[in-house]
Amino acid sequence: MTNALNDGYTLPFEGNLHDGTIILLPYRIDTWEDGGRKAFNEFKEIILAISLYEHVYVIKSKNVKYDIKAIQDKKNISIHEIEYDDSWARDNTLIFLRNKEGKLRAVDFKFNAWGGLFDGLYSPWENDDKLGSELSKLLNVETYMDKNFILEGGSIHTNGKGLLLTTEACLLSEGRNKNLSKEEIENHLKKSLGMNKVIWLPHGIYNDETNEHVDNMACFLDEKTVLLATTENKNDIQYKWSMEAKKILEDNNLDVLLVNCPNPYLALTKEEANSIILDDCAKPRIEGDRLAASYVNFYMGKDFIILPKFNVKEDKEAYDLLNKFYKGTKKIHQIESRKILVAGGNIHCITMQIGKDE
Repeated sequence: MTNALNDGYTLPFEGNLHDGTIILLPYRIDTWEDGGRKAFNEFKEIILAISLYEHVYVIKSKNVKYDIKAIQDKKNISIHEIEYDDSWARDNTLIFLRNKEGKLRAVDFKFNAWGGLFDGLYSPWENDDKLGSELSKLLNVETYMDKNFILEGGSIHTNGKGLLLTTEACLLSEGRNKNLSKEEIENHLKKSLGMNKVIWLPHGIYNDETNEHVDNMACFLDEKTVLLATTENKNDIQYKWSMEAKKILEDNNLDVLLVNCPNPYLALTKEEANSIILDDCAKPRIEGDRLAASYVNFYMGKDFIILPKFNVKEDKEAYDLLNKFYKGTKKIHQIESRKILVAGGNIHCITMQIGKDE
């Protein structure tokens, strides 16, 4: 494996230009309501919105049983048949780097469904772990394999200037790189992604089943500003976790903007639970389960933001906050994403950018 830090490749800021976006269509009957049929309406709106700005590579498994005509034969959308175990493109595809000359390279880390046999969310995950190799052929991108290190794209965020955010709850979890110390993990992140500094937040969003990915908790809005999820309910453990993160970010000379999660928190309904098949292959989804709803889990490019909508009062707060920060320079598409949330993630989780520096 080439040392990315020493040869000039680094992870770009998500809010810059992209060469495209990768999205995988949902199908699991034990994770998605009605085998992904209900969530496809949300996927469709997200795909169509992104395609207004850049190419969307839609990956479709032979297990997808519903009609996808709504996204076929559309400008900036191509559909490719490749097998995968589930549709979380942020975590099971590739992470794309650039060097100063603009050359693209991808890193293919090991994927074990967020914890493997210890606390992974489904099995098997072999097709997911092989997906990066298939995508590197499709995209014709130079890729180096880093299969001795477990990492998901949702567990990191960067400002594009060598600064990386992550959470201790995730990267130090028992089901990932348990044989490595925190220092060794940090050094590996710096080398493989071309980073200069890693900021560790203790926690993410409460009950986030990925072991608290940072992309549901905190993300860079620009080089110096971090959007941080919190709650109005000071008796909620999330408030304590968010205030701890706020102090760490500010101690690292970053500006922090707070965005409220839905309060009261969202929970899985009986109808939603009954639309998902319980089996021994995936995490059970039970009526009343607290959902890790957060507006930080949005996706953006140079000119757009795809923002979650939960049909609660906080929707408008999140929209107004981002619109004010960017002064209207990024068009905000606020799209309902409850069905994606029910399956365990949100808009950022189902997208992966092929990023560019500017």
